[in-house]
Amino acid sequence: MVATLLSVLVPFSIGIYSQVVLNKPFGDHPMSTPGLSVTGIASVVMVGFIFLKIFTSSLKTKITEEALFVAYPPFIRKWKKISREEIERYEIRTFRARREYGGHGLKRRRKYGTSYTVSGDTGLQLYFKNGKKLLIGTQKKQALEYAMRKLMEGEE
Repeated sequence: MVATLLSVLVPFSIGIYSQVVLNKPFGDHPMSTPGLSVTGIASVVMVGFIFLKIFTSSLKTKITEEALFVAYPPFIRKWKKISREEIERYEIRTFRARREYGGHGLKRRRKYGTSYTVSGDTGLQLYFKNGKKLLIGTQKKQALEYAMRKLMEGEE
């Protein structure tokens, strides 16, 4: 995160320093100093806003008698409904986010399927009747296991 922020901030800072202090145009087609300042500030604010959105995202899971619902704002804002009829089987498992999915977040991998994770290494692995897979990360292993058992063993 710091490296990304610096990669945006440093070039603009060098450009402003070059033009204001050294009185030397920065680049082949130099921008005005106020333009460089505004663009630099806007870029830093935009990168900061993206980081804020990513780090304030939260994975929400809700299990009722009829279905499992999952939302991952700001990426998936509406509740996604997964009915028990779609699920072939499930398991609570330990996973390796970086190795299997390339890290936490909303990820799709051909071999492992889709994952919605925020942190940790425990998740609900769903195997669908259509052959697809979905991993939903959890910090509440026992509660999720209990709720899934009730969902899957419920009256159809």
